[in-house]
Amino acid sequence: MSKVTLYLRVQDGLSDWVGRAVSWLTLGIIGVLLFEVVARYILNSPTIWGHELSTMFFGALSILAGSYTLRHQGHVRSDVIYRLLPRRVQAFCDLVIFILALVVLAIVLQMAVDFAYHSWRIGEFSNRSVWRPPLWPIKATIPVAVGLLMLQCLAELVRAAVRLAGISYRDPRDDQGATGQ
Repeated sequence: MSKVTLYLRVQDGLSDWVGRAVSWLTLGIIGVLLFEVVARYILNSPTIWGHELSTMFFGALSILAGSYTLRHQGHVRSDVIYRLLPRRVQAFCDLVIFILALVVLAIVLQMAVDFAYHSWRIGEFSNRSVWRPPLWPIKATIPVAVGLLMLQCLAELVRAAVRLAGISYRDPRDDQGATGQ
């Protein structure tokens, strides 16, 4: 197994693992909302925390699933023209896009770290409800998610560079282990 294939397998595995792990938040969201509906409409005693907790779970799920979505090429993109291009031109386009994405994500990461650190440092609490949960744990997921997305972007950049160079490699993304050319 080549070093490129090993790297891609490890990075894709990390993104898959994170995606599967955070997908369990969906059950948390369902559970919280189900409890809220029962409490509100059957027991006539709504919670003060249900809506806000489900929003926090959804926010964490949405942002942490970014690397998983990128790994499975699930982000929205307009590829009507892209699919008509030769594979090496596609690889060049991907190379440019992922370099730009890494630059932008590096800036976003710095901002996200500052944002989360400030929240942690002041012990920030929500003022949207009487419940007043701490906000720093949910804000801490932002730099983590951006970091994971950067790692997957780097893997996609490697894929594009190897394709552009015309180097044969075994892409772990291919189920049959076909050559990534």
